[in-house]
Amino acid sequence: MQQARVDQFLDHIKANIPLVNHMGLNSITFNGNSVAFHISLTPNLNDKGTGFGGSISAFCTLAGWALTTLALIDKDLERSAVVKTGNIEFFAPITEDFIVNCYSSEATGIEQLIEQVKSKGRGRLPIIAEIIQNEKIAVRYEGIYVAFEG
Repeated sequence: MQQARVDQFLDHIKANIPLVNHMGLNSITFNGNSVAFHISLTPNLNDKGTGFGGSISAFCTLAGWALTTLALIDKDLERSAVVKTGNIEFFAPITEDFIVNCYSSEATGIEQLIEQVKSKGRGRLPIIAEIIQNEKIAVRYEGIYVAFEG
């Protein structure tokens, strides 16, 4: 998928989820198998001067939705997508601008999603979203997303 289409998707997010306009989401990249959100820390600070857990959780949840949606768009299979389950663990504080990297937790997860949608009209995608700082995982989110006609 061309970056221009991904940039249009970011514009769509900002137009339809107004809160995102205030959260420092600068850009999105998508390579067919993963999505990366590039985020400024400053609008996401807590009272301790580190990343606010609510913002971090929101970005991880949104990244999973974006991966599911972009993977379908990439194959001309636009569907509605929603989060079904999500669990987040915080291992270290976020102390600088950060990237949320999101990918399927199964090696063939995206391919399975595409096949399920083609054959049944709906499908599921298990994902992992991570934030790495100082060469260590600072945050890890695991979720399941579902896509359906609607």
